[in-house]
Amino acid sequence: MKFSVVVAARNEGPQIVSGLKRLRAISQTSPIELIVVDGGSDDGTAEAARDWADSVIAHDSPNRGAQWDAGARKATGDLLFFLRADAQPPVNWQQALEHFWLTKPDERVAAVAFSVDYGAGFGLRALSAWSNARVRRGIVGADHGLCTTPEIYAAAGGYPPFAELEDFEFSRRLAARGRIARLPERTHAAARRMRAQGSFSYLARRLWIESRYRFGATPESLFAAAPGR
Repeated sequence: MKFSVVVAARNEGPQIVSGLKRLRAISQTSPIELIVVDGGSDDGTAEAARDWADSVIAHDSPNRGAQWDAGARKATGDLLFFLRADAQPPVNWQQALEHFWLTKPDERVAAVAFSVDYGAGFGLRALSAWSNARVRRGIVGADHGLCTTPEIYAAAGGYPPFAELEDFEFSRRLAARGRIARLPERTHAAARRMRAQGSFSYLARRLWIESRYRFGATPESLFAAAPGR
């Protein structure tokens, strides 16, 4: 199986190189196509990524939904794997995903995600548990690392061009087509917003904006009010 890894990045600076180098180093078992989609960085992120990515796509503004969709449209792999630039997938990510798709017991599976680990401390551990539990209800946060096939991605309508809640809306689209599975292996997420805002403040805000979205608020208005992405 060939994997197309689509990485959404913005203002990652020097960290983008170390992240992509690690991803290359742990991606040895199957062919990999690494696509970085930059969201209007002003710190040289796109330039730094070019030595390590197969393709770098420039997007003029931060919009993770549009970034992931642009990468998916360029991808040529058998499986699409969506990552944030500041997330580190497990070292055996290829083997785990390949095994899942080759042996999946449920034909109704639309996608699979890794568990997420936001770090130590009661608040971050609680957030990890909350986010992992939500996958059973068909909601996968952007930090998990989500994998699906190009066919399912297209049939579901892809990531919406949302700067906020793109993960929530795409999860709903996928869940309408089948189950979203969760693997026990963990993606380690930087959790920068959680640390900056406080774990429980972040959680309260996230639930609030999801409620506002359900009742008709636009993603643009929710992103404009965000205290940092």
